[in-house]
Amino acid sequence: MPVQFDNLRRGYVAIAMLLTLAAVLRVLSSYSHTAQAFDEPYHVAAAIELLDKGTYTLDPLHPPLERIAIGLPLYLAGERLPNISVSESVASTTPYLCAVGNAILNDGGRYARNLMLARLGILPFLLLGCIVVFLWARQEYGDFAGVAAVGLFTTLPVVLEFSGIAYTDMVAASTQAAAFWAFATWLEKRSMRSTVWLGIATGFALLSKFTTLIYLPAAALSMVALQWSVNRFSKAPRKLAYKQMVKQVLLAGVIAGALLWAGYGFAVGRVREGLQISTASMPSFQHFPGPVARIARRLILSDPKIPVPALMRGVAMAWVTEKTEPTGYLLGHIKSGGWWYFFLVGVAVKTPVPLLILVVAGLFGFKGLARTGRWSTMAPAACALAILLVTLPVKINYGIRHVLVIFPLLAIVAGYGCSYLWHLDRGHLNLGHFNGRGRAWGRAALILLLLWQGVSSVRASADYTAYFNEIAGKDPSRVLVAGCDLDCGQDIFALSRELHQRNVSHATLALWTSADMSKMDLPKFDVAQPYQPVTGWFAISLRALREGDLFHSSYPPDAFAWISRYQPVTHVGKTILLYYIPEDSLGSGSK
Repeated sequence: MPVQFDNLRRGYVAIAMLLTLAAVLRVLSSYSHTAQAFDEPYHVAAAIELLDKGTYTLDPLHPPLERIAIGLPLYLAGERLPNISVSESVASTTPYLCAVGNAILNDGGRYARNLMLARLGILPFLLLGCIVVFLWARQEYGDFAGVAAVGLFTTLPVVLEFSGIAYTDMVAASTQAAAFWAFATWLEKRSMRSTVWLGIATGFALLSKFTTLIYLPAAALSMVALQWSVNRFSKAPRKLAYKQMVKQVLLAGVIAGALLWAGYGFAVGRVREGLQISTASMPSFQHFPGPVARIARRLILSDPKIPVPALMRGVAMAWVTEKTEPTGYLLGHIKSGGWWYFFLVGVAVKTPVPLLILVVAGLFGFKGLARTGRWSTMAPAACALAILLVTLPVKINYGIRHVLVIFPLLAIVAGYGCSYLWHLDRGHLNLGHFNGRGRAWGRAALILLLLWQGVSSVRASADYTAYFNEIAGKDPSRVLVAGCDLDCGQDIFALSRELHQRNVSHATLALWTSADMSKMDLPKFDVAQPYQPVTGWFAISLRALREGDLFHSSYPPDAFAWISRYQPVTHVGKTILLYYIPEDSLGSGSK
């Protein structure tokens, strides 16, 4: 029996590995048809600056872990920071950072290779996410739940999307999920080993994205509250050694801080140099709390040496961006500061419906787990809820990628939902006992849900970015369009093929893309101007149509409303509409 049990466990591990491999292959296959996502050149430029020059001044808005991951394959392939003057980028109306990134991607005519290399740096973090999902789910609910969780996680279109482009979000999602799991493990079994693991996981999460400063405390507090509430009503509440806890937290903090500093190359610099300001250009700090503003002014005036000056600037930039309440788009409306329910709607329409149902099944099964006193079984759900709650007041509604860590957590809960429905427990989950008919219905429902999940994922393979579930309706651009939730510039390759197939020699373009269009194998083109109808071939992306954004310019949302008088010749991919407007049609329009 022990040998058979070990073989069974190895079988589950093998299945999880095969599911992960399938996800990796699907991501790799997406490279050829997924054009440059809007922020990719920005990340590439910052990455190569860090690796080539050892500085981090171009874009410190994000910590350097993902930039190192993105840049390392390019750097090893010989790419270096190009010498581009500010005037060159201004002359082309392209922001300097984007111009630098595009120059690296197009260096030596190796655009496809360089874009692929940048994206390859993200794949290890898809693997990390799969490992965390499998091990955490298996630890709490058993082998079957672990495999089911990985299967669900690796078929999520949003996970495959951000595993396939050179963005920061998959790096953040995997490392943050690892940090949550490490905290749950430490809270359950406080030891030197779990403390060190917590420090390491926290350090990498902090190096991935500044949202960790919000999400990790929120998740930790939710788990502490969960443990307290469960233990309070259990028969043998645990006694807490507070002094030991404080020492362990401090040790974990020191480890995390050391890793964070190491990620920035143990940099030390002057405050003014790090913030790239002087006493003559002293900012007002109007967006900061009064005490913080006063401290910042004193630091600038005294200009001491501090560790990680780029970190200070990055946190300051993130804070200011939030407080300026940038414009958001939701359900056909545009406004500054966004909506409190933005991320709730985003998760609801970008998650396959069967996974949502399995999450509900998992939550329903928790009522049996609660009676056992095992608070940790509910930790993934508590973390997901905490993140949704702390993002309610967030004013930056740039896309659900900013809460991507929700999805590994939901996959874990849904993995337990699979186990609950299949009822493969061996008595250790205390789920109760279905009768034969109930078990048959549960297994039939699970099989149908998993088939539905698989079909949804396969159908999304042509364009993971534009995936929406059935709740979004026939026109998801009326629900979400920005922040890589729908239109991220991914259909430029498809547009090039379409125009060549139609032998188009000239077109007018209103597209949302950061690519160097002179390198995209397009016919001669003009850039559309707001409120100016054109004739001939006209291509417009959904973001330009709904929000008025094209290339690096933003216009009022009705800037291209005139096109509504016409019907498109075809849809290019899922985000570009292609029209042919005859010369004599501008006066009257046509339906």
